[in-house]
Amino acid sequence: MAKNTEEVRRAIEKEDMPMTSLISVKMSLFVTHGKVFVWDTDDVMKLREDYRIVGNLVGSLPRAPRQNIQLGLPLQLAPDEVTLLLEKGFCELLESVKLSSQIDDDRLKQFTDMRQTSYQQQIPLFIGERRKEINQHRHKIIEGKKAKRQKLKQDGEHDENDEHDSIEEREDDFNIDDIAIPSIKPEQAIVQLFTESPWKSRMTSIHKEWQYPESDSDKLRYAVFKDLWEKKYYLTSGTKFGGDFLVYPGDPALFHSFYIAVCIPHHDKLTALEIVTLGRLGATVRKTVILCSICDNEVYYTSLQWTGIT
Repeated sequence: MAKNTEEVRRAIEKEDMPMTSLISVKMSLFVTHGKVFVWDTDDVMKLREDYRIVGNLVGSLPRAPRQNIQLGLPLQLAPDEVTLLLEKGFCELLESVKLSSQIDDDRLKQFTDMRQTSYQQQIPLFIGERRKEINQHRHKIIEGKKAKRQKLKQDGEHDENDEHDSIEEREDDFNIDDIAIPSIKPEQAIVQLFTESPWKSRMTSIHKEWQYPESDSDKLRYAVFKDLWEKKYYLTSGTKFGGDFLVYPGDPALFHSFYIAVCIPHHDKLTALEIVTLGRLGATVRKTVILCSICDNEVYYTSLQWTGIT
């Protein structure tokens, strides 16, 4: 597997070579059960910033795995995005070879060692976070101790562990570092998601096996996607707005989409009701619907804008 761009850049700087010698390094796209994913954070940012490929984050966040509002790595790419990246030579498509039924002892030991190392590294981080939480609730803890002593006095009992019942406990007497905090249990440790396969030698390139697009509808979608991308637009899925793509003038994190792209074969006929439906759909969400088709190997666009009668 090739090194990432940052590693090559550092190597060049170390050898005191001019930056013009920096060669283009292909990013790795990983195929799992027919789906294509990007696991490296730097690659995700490069795809978005340099190549205007947004994709869709589908992974859960380690500290919030039970919510689906904010998602994390991996980034799943649409087939159109994958084909474009391969065609432009920006990426390589990799897949793990079929795992054998026999467990490799060396791989098992390597995996176990990595998990154990990760667990040991989390222990001081966990203890540090617990001390921060205790410090944040310092006042509540002190008030709780005062309330406990007061209750014991009212009940006529004496706390043998408190030699200074008559002296009010002060905050500077509360030393967080003296509190014994138990280590995190192994079953509670966060499981690391690797940004690259630990067994790089077992990855194989399947660039030639990628067959998308095959059907006429897929070919139309890809032709439209590629043409709009080459016009410097950002594109995401338009399913939730009744189209094929949403078209943005800039990064979707900073801009609203201008257009809803609907791919329709050139010789297909639309009824008046379908045209009105598409026009009103765009007007409702304040976007322009563009009908996209191919004729003589060129992509043509027809915009629909709803104009109210006054």
